Amino acid sequence: MRIRIATRGSKLSLIQTEIVMNMIRSVEPNVQFDVIIVRTTGDIVQDKPLYAIGVKGIFEKEVNLALLRNEADIAVHSLKDLPSEISPGLVVAGFSPRDPPFDILVVRDDYPSDLMSLPSGARVGTSSVRRRAFLLNVRRDISINVIRGGNVDTRINKLIRGGDYDAIVIAEAGLVRLMSDVKSLNIKYTRIPPDVLPPAPGQGIIAVVAREKDTDLVDLLNRASDPRTRAEALAERAFLRTVGGGCHVPVGGIAIHEGDRVEFIAGMADLNGGERKVLVRLSGSPSNPEELGVNAARELLKRWNEE
Repeated sequence: MRIRIATRGSKLSLIQTEIVMNMIRSVEPNVQFDVIIVRTTGDIVQDKPLYAIGVKGIFEKEVNLALLRNEADIAVHSLKDLPSEISPGLVVAGFSPRDPPFDILVVRDDYPSDLMSLPSGARVGTSSVRRRAFLLNVRRDISINVIRGGNVDTRINKLIRGGDYDAIVIAEAGLVRLMSDVKSLNIKYTRIPPDVLPPAPGQGIIAVVAREKDTDLVDLLNRASDPRTRAEALAERAFLRTVGGGCHVPVGGIAIHEGDRVEFIAGMADLNGGERKVLVRLSGSPSNPEELGVNAARELLKRWNEE
């Protein structure tokens, strides 16, 4: 069996692709892979924040086009990059075991590494409106500076060089996957709690997209997927669809599957970092994670509209 995999060409994307290949090999040891590199608009346009480019699913659409054109059989994505609705005929069929889903504050090793310990006026790099809104909600005295270069290693290099940023905020999962490449650098990081900065839905999960009609391949991806992660991913995708969020909306939500329950933490904050912030916590059964995600979104919107 041979499978063609479409992916972006960044170092992190290729690492994620290798994770997916190993995941598939765990249930189909003899499968062979061909990796198809797709360069996306998000990779090419490096001088604007993602929300200013004006293309929804900036890292997703062009990679998935390889499936629609029959140039590839599956596509690998960070789940948080996938919009709540993907192209007709495609389905999110596979989910990797989840890496840490939280956001982290990364600094040089001679600088305070806790959000509340940052000096007033500290320059914090992020291009996410979600991160900007929630960070300014608790630290209005810091400066949020847009940082592009869509790759984690590129952003870390910008921090290390100094000059424009005292700290950056990135996904912990990206740093974990690249750790062998950055562990020798003089940096340190601190996890930001989800009640301070709710993660993006799907953060820390690698998603595999396939053509819905390729039922044997979809079944293979289902068998290769991590069951706990699948429940969390389905809850968060349902949350995202219901709340209507995307990269332009300062909203976050995370499902945490432990034992026989799934807890959902969700939040929304003023776009410009004002005092207004709403957090909700719900729990439900892993047998119906999508219902939990829908309920979390509805409760969040209800509370937000009542404020």
